[in-house]
Amino acid sequence: MHQETYYDVEIDRCSNCKGFWFDQFEKNDLLKMEGIATVDDGDADTGKIYNRVDRIDCPRCKSQMIRMVDAKQPHIWHEECTVCGGSFLDAGEFRDLAEETFGDFVKSLFRKQRP
Repeated sequence: MHQETYYDVEIDRCSNCKGFWFDQFEKNDLLKMEGIATVDDGDADTGKIYNRVDRIDCPRCKSQMIRMVDAKQPHIWHEECTVCGGSFLDAGEFRDLAEETFGDFVKSLFRKQRP
């Protein structure tokens, strides 16, 4: 992981998969900012491959993270730590999360259940 700063918020990005680690509240703080989706320039197809890996340990506290589904965009599957409150989104997921569209509503109608 390496650190990057966007709008005075310091976040961590995986050097390998280009996913994002957000400490507690960082993701929500960034989602409130105009044009923030552009920070996620990772390849969404690569993100989909890594999205299959869902049993991961928290990079901060080493606890096993839990799988989550975004309530507004249920096609977005990510991992969260119940101990420190951090979350990990694969490449492309933050961009998708920041840009809620009518297409997201349609996707929610046909989503697959997460195993």
